[in-house]
Amino acid sequence: MVNINRSYNFSAYKKYIADLINLIGPGVIVSVAQIDNGNIAASTTAGALFQYNPLFIVVLSNIFALIFQMLSCKLGVVTGKDLCKLCKEKFHPKISKLIFVLIELSIISGDLSQLIGSAVAMNILFKIPTNIGLVLTIVDCFLVLIFYNNNSLKGVRIFEILVTILVIATMSLFGIELLQIHISDKFKIVKGLFPHINDYKESSFLYTQASIIGSNVMPINLIIGSYVNQVRLRNFDVIKFGKYIPNKPTLHAVNKTLKNSLIELSIALLVAGIFVNGAIVILSGTLFYNNPQAADADLKGIYLMLCDLVSQFAGTIFAVAILFAGQSASWVGVAASEIVLLGFLDLTIDPWVTKVFTRLLALIPCLIVGLCFGDKGINTVLNLSQVLLALILPFVAIPLIIFTSDKDIMNVDLMHELEIEQGQEQEDENSRLLSNEQSTTNKDDGYHFENGKLVSIVSWAICVLITGLNAFMIISLLF
Repeated sequence: MVNINRSYNFSAYKKYIADLINLIGPGVIVSVAQIDNGNIAASTTAGALFQYNPLFIVVLSNIFALIFQMLSCKLGVVTGKDLCKLCKEKFHPKISKLIFVLIELSIISGDLSQLIGSAVAMNILFKIPTNIGLVLTIVDCFLVLIFYNNNSLKGVRIFEILVTILVIATMSLFGIELLQIHISDKFKIVKGLFPHINDYKESSFLYTQASIIGSNVMPINLIIGSYVNQVRLRNFDVIKFGKYIPNKPTLHAVNKTLKNSLIELSIALLVAGIFVNGAIVILSGTLFYNNPQAADADLKGIYLMLCDLVSQFAGTIFAVAILFAGQSASWVGVAASEIVLLGFLDLTIDPWVTKVFTRLLALIPCLIVGLCFGDKGINTVLNLSQVLLALILPFVAIPLIIFTSDKDIMNVDLMHELEIEQGQEQEDENSRLLSNEQSTTNKDDGYHFENGKLVSIVSWAICVLITGLNAFMIISLLF
């Protein structure tokens, strides 16, 4: 009998697992857009009107979101800059200002759904009037200010853990919700995963599809995706070299961050996005289909119908879910507002000012609508805000595709790592740029991460498809 001694390098596996755990968080933050109250409202309306048929666009829109978010993640990691900074640097000032205004509008639109959802949940669970609940959501600004500091990896990790807990809790609650209902014909769910061409002849169906796409592929999320790994890039360079160069990560930091971040991003988006949105469509399609009251029901109306059709427990679970979803998305939205203002305007004011300012921009319209038109008016604004996100999306996706397809932008200078390792990096790089112009050999002295032909074709095709759907929806609504 021969004994074979096998030695396993457990320390290497342990280090790999530790590195993977440290990279968990950015993908979860990005996935919040897939499970916020805008998604809940859009998917509920779609299921009530068209039963399980919207499941196809739920899956497709989440795939769209994943593709764009992978580009966004790659852009931020390779360049060390977020999408806002690059738009300001590379585009004409007038184009840059237009994109800035549209992104700010998308932040307000996204924030509207979070504020409304949180306020409605507070009203259901704690009997707090909706308008007072809206005002209370401004406290989120200060919670984010305490925990989210992009100069500190520890602060960012705390923020990511808090958001992760809320995301997992939201998914679990909708899983429990699904267990409360009985689906008579499960084969219809399978059929809903395929497109139904006849539905696209109806303007209401196109409107709901645009709403689902806008809520899943939120423009502001593409900004966040290009930003959330910045502190990790700096941390990897500081650990290895003892310092870092702002907006200029080394190949070591890029390689350490990019692969695992893309894996975590894919898992978070596909699991959270498809599961939660699919669960809502199935829930709504089973309980509310062909129910005239359900098509125009607001979040509180959905809660009441769940109490009547299923149980009080099911209604309460729904209320807690929209509270958790609203809070997690609201935190991320408040953090994103600072990214946009700093990226486009180079503001040097205190972070709390930008967070409170952006929250007030979203809060004031909510209060006006709530006071003038009540809960029904608020629900109309909520659905409209998601459609507006779909209309703005191409103006953010196009710069993202352009930048990630540019060989010069998506380049990591190999000499930079050698210089920083040898302590030769200079603050003034004019002399180095001049020497590079004189040297033909150094021109391609880098590692390129630009999009391949297939990725470029798919990205542009998605952008054209979304733009075409938006145009078709507008024409159908007008005529």
